[in-house]
Amino acid sequence: MKKLTNTEKIALIKKYYKKKPMFLELILENYENYNMYICINEFKKNDSYRLSWFDLDEIDADIERYMSCAFIPYKTIDIIKKVFSNYIVGFDYHEELLTSENIVTLKANITTKASKEIDVSFKKYLPRSLAHLDDLLIFIFKNMPKKYEGILFEMLAALANNVERYEYKKEFKFDLFRGNIDKLFSPQICERGKKYYEESFVKFLEKIDDRYFAIVGNENKYLTIIKYNHKGRKMQVYCSCPCEFYCKHMYAVILAIRAKEFNRFYKIIYRNPDKDLFDRIMDFNYFLCIGLVEQNFLIINHYGEFESIPILDINGRYNWEVLEDSEDEELTKEIKYFLDNK
Repeated sequence: MKKLTNTEKIALIKKYYKKKPMFLELILENYENYNMYICINEFKKNDSYRLSWFDLDEIDADIERYMSCAFIPYKTIDIIKKVFSNYIVGFDYHEELLTSENIVTLKANITTKASKEIDVSFKKYLPRSLAHLDDLLIFIFKNMPKKYEGILFEMLAALANNVERYEYKKEFKFDLFRGNIDKLFSPQICERGKKYYEESFVKFLEKIDDRYFAIVGNENKYLTIIKYNHKGRKMQVYCSCPCEFYCKHMYAVILAIRAKEFNRFYKIIYRNPDKDLFDRIMDFNYFLCIGLVEQNFLIINHYGEFESIPILDINGRYNWEVLEDSEDEELTKEIKYFLDNK
């Protein structure tokens, strides 16, 4: 059977939805190894819209088999339309596409001050001239699985002057499990990294989607992230330490990954008591946590940074829930001790 191109696959999806009015479509072409098609269509029978997303690398002619979706109320889309009616958006912005990588195409039937529709394309980072589109991108990815949030943050990185934070290092070809890591690091770093690993300085290590998150260090703790594409054997690395080169923390984490010495992070979620039960269920937003520091949780936020957040809210209420703890419930015990002695 002839293998379909991404263009042919998208055409099949559009044909499947041909009787459902299109509100929006977002196409990612080879974006950080993702090829995705995302669309929002109106379903008048249900008084709602359907947000659907497709992995174009997996899909074939059987559209329904590969479709993931979420339903969105009419009123939510109406709010978006109202907001954008006040925006001046460069509705036909198209960057010079020099390569086939990291291309984002967004089309939406939204009336703005400039036009009756939005039709833009750009490479990886949302241009400042299209800054208003951040509301739309946030809305799209908020209604999709959390694993895709990294794509959103990368798109918005340029607006926050944080491009390097998401770039980590330039992606390079390397077999994480069998490649010769001593060729990546200087001899001195190899020696220090091996010592860090042998002395158990890798405190937390967990794989989430295509990234390995680790906390390395004793008194000074650093966040190390290794993004790995198993299929293409391509890797990107990042560490929050001051080094501008492949550091000892990265070396230690690679050794720990190869030895399968994983130690999962604590996971916590904030339950806002001022929201009703339905909203609290829908607002499922957990954080990786490494413990308490004085009166705060030390977490990894969604930007891949350490952040201290208060255990108690401004009214002195404790509204956190521990989703995942260690076997001996170490975090739960720390929290109980804090609450008993506050």
